[in-house]
Amino acid sequence: EPGKIGILIGNPRFRCQEMNEAGFRSYMREVAQGFTLLEPQPTFESAAVAQDIVERLLAEHPDLKGLYVSGGGIRGAAVALRASGRAAEIVTVSYDLLEALIDGTITLMIAHPLDRLATSLISGMIGASQKRGASANWTTVLPFNIFTCENV
Repeated sequence: EPGKIGILIGNPRFRCQEMNEAGFRSYMREVAQGFTLLEPQPTFESAAVAQDIVERLLAEHPDLKGLYVSGGGIRGAAVALRASGRAAEIVTVSYDLLEALIDGTITLMIAHPLDRLATSLISGMIGASQKRGASANWTTVLPFNIFTCENV
């Protein structure tokens, strides 16, 4: 059911987190109108800061329906959700914290395939070093994995 979605980012200067937030906003615009996306709150990669933010969001927004955590601080967010007793009511999406996924505190975890990412990066660097000029440009797309408590 529609409601407010809190957004936590680790650091607004990290390009990947900015892109994750933009992708999330794009998805919500396209597929889930009716939700109100709150302004993103930086955690500065700190669990303590994230815990404070989530506690404040829960207190100030009793109609909070979800949390999107792109970046550090998910441990603190999970602590706040558990302590509130509302973890089962809040749909939470993050990029980390498997144990919180298993116990139901986090609803969905997006995971980058780090082994494939590293292999692809090294191959790309080797290829680029062997080429010069415009032919040295290289792009690849790696799919991410989506985990729920049912598929871990």
